[in-house]
Amino acid sequence: SRSSGINAEYGGHCNMYDLVHNHGQHPPCNSMMLGHQNDGSGSYWLVMVNTPNGRIPGKARAGKAWYSFGGKEHESTDFHWIKVSRGYRVHQEKCNHVPHGAVVGFQHNNNKAVFGVICHTPHGHIPGKSNGQEAHYGWGGKEETCRNFSYIVVRQ
Repeated sequence: SRSSGINAEYGGHCNMYDLVHNHGQHPPCNSMMLGHQNDGSGSYWLVMVNTPNGRIPGKARAGKAWYSFGGKEHESTDFHWIKVSRGYRVHQEKCNHVPHGAVVGFQHNNNKAVFGVICHTPHGHIPGKSNGQEAHYGWGGKEETCRNFSYIVVRQ
């Protein structure tokens, strides 16, 4: 499949992390609580949201996820927590290329990989997605663009 080719191309998640489907449970141990919003809603986890447009990186808390697509912020309960495998660690990397080991999803509309990132914004450090050049995150019902972001990378 196209998504497994993308995983291999970017040092994908074969052994680095598992995707644990949300069933309304608390986030699993070793999941990626990496974000925080300044609006009083608190901490957020980087997750992979199952959407009609692909498996897209987004933010989650309390059994709900949000992702940005098509200029809007969308809400879903159909998502996967990203659980880091034993022996691996999560890093944030600011760089001008997609680093090896970046958390990767897939968007059907442009047939391309999208990468899990933390967007450094006036609203906080918010989980989102990047196409490798700029990042996008959901805020207040809209898809916001961000150029100040860090890739989420899993390595031993």
